[in-house]
Amino acid sequence: MTAPPNSPKADKTRSNIVRAAEKLFAEKGFRPMTLRDVTREAHVNLAAVNYHFGSKRKLMLAVIRNRFEPINVERLARLDALIAAHAPKPIPVDAIFAALFGPLFESASTEDGPDRALMQMIGRAITEPADFMRSMHKEFFSELSQRFMNELKRSCPQLSEEALQYRFFFAINTMLGTIIEQVRLENISGGKLDATDFEKLVEQLTHFAVAGFTQTDATT
Repeated sequence: MTAPPNSPKADKTRSNIVRAAEKLFAEKGFRPMTLRDVTREAHVNLAAVNYHFGSKRKLMLAVIRNRFEPINVERLARLDALIAAHAPKPIPVDAIFAALFGPLFESASTEDGPDRALMQMIGRAITEPADFMRSMHKEFFSELSQRFMNELKRSCPQLSEEALQYRFFFAINTMLGTIIEQVRLENISGGKLDATDFEKLVEQLTHFAVAGFTQTDATT
């Protein structure tokens, strides 16, 4: 007999399924992962997965929401606070990027060190098929991207729409590459820089992004 959807038992089953799917997605990616893999990892039957999620795609939506929605909520809260603090003037560009970058790196930092599962998930997501990523981005990041772009437009009136879009794309990809490839920092620096110092990473990443957005648009 299936537990009522809001019962503690149902909540525990749902949580177990999400955690199992997150682990498998990080290890295998979306395409190779099957619902039967999830049932074995979560120690539930296929009926339980279908009952709570209905499909593999809906299960992955729940996984992404579980991990990234709190980060995005914090990003937007910080952006709203900046808008209120600086109104009616534009927000300084460094503050915009600190609000965008900070919550992700803070989420990836735990008492036991970097959250490798989160980093693996980001790495897997980058390499997933375009149709999968397009739907995920529309679901979870379209509004976020537009909100930050709106403020960057106000803060960088010297840049064309095209330049803003390109540079925002570069900034986002630099952020993602930074969080999943810290070992490269240690290798490039010969071990002189601490790749787990996320506060320093955010500081330097912000400086890097700001430099790109304060350069004159060559097309204007």
